[in-house]
Amino acid sequence: MAENYSVNKDTKLLFFDIDGTLITEDGRRYFPESAKKALRQARENGHLVFINTGRVMCNITEEIKSAGFDGFVCGCGTYISYRDQVIFHNELNRKLCHDIAMICRKSRMYGLYEHTDGVYLDGCNKDNELLKEMVGYFRNNGINVGEDIEDGRFIFDKFCCWYDEKSDLQGFKNAIEPYFDYIDREGNFCEIVPKGFSKATGIQALLDRFDLPLTNAYAFGDGNNDAPMLSYVPNSIIMAKGPEELKKKCMMVTEDAIDDGIYNALKRLEII
Repeated sequence: MAENYSVNKDTKLLFFDIDGTLITEDGRRYFPESAKKALRQARENGHLVFINTGRVMCNITEEIKSAGFDGFVCGCGTYISYRDQVIFHNELNRKLCHDIAMICRKSRMYGLYEHTDGVYLDGCNKDNELLKEMVGYFRNNGINVGEDIEDGRFIFDKFCCWYDEKSDLQGFKNAIEPYFDYIDREGNFCEIVPKGFSKATGIQALLDRFDLPLTNAYAFGDGNNDAPMLSYVPNSIIMAKGPEELKKKCMMVTEDAIDDGIYNALKRLEII
């Protein structure tokens, strides 16, 4: 039975990607007021609103949190919270984390290792401008960044990598394949998630918790790393900027974030 007595058969669970869906990817990271208004109205109407992101929890900004969410599915389903309580966190083995970081070093893959409480990079393998830019963003936002993968505390929930012409991409893929799924994010960038976890598994875990059917879940996304959840739920909404092939698999295409896409979609769906 559902744990929260206020959840009933008419309650919708709404899952939102962040980057490119709720906020713009034009450098401003703009979170439209129309989207914030739509989220508030959805909750006022008795529905539950969740972030569902590849970001780990330490990388959820205060601006996002303050918009009001019932919970967070982070790290592509490896961490789930509801009403300020952690209800699931997949902890990887520290030796495996170290071994994977060494594979990245050997393959000249420039990794950013993400954990709920902070992030790491390999101080011996960080000569990549895009990685440096991301690390600068984290540090400017007060997020702890470690550089010693030999540190006994080194651990991650998932990671991402940049690569170049010197990288052994295929060798890297082969080495991680038994343990992780590889997600191509384009632009010499990839996201790596433990096998068995995705944005879709995060959705199902919460549906199970509230004893609700899949038809009560709505997923909003814009890119390839949203494909697992957009393909999984029947009520899938993709932003106009999304890949054409993925759009064909979705129930609805809505305007981009800057054009009030979230608000417009929730109005069309009669959720608000």
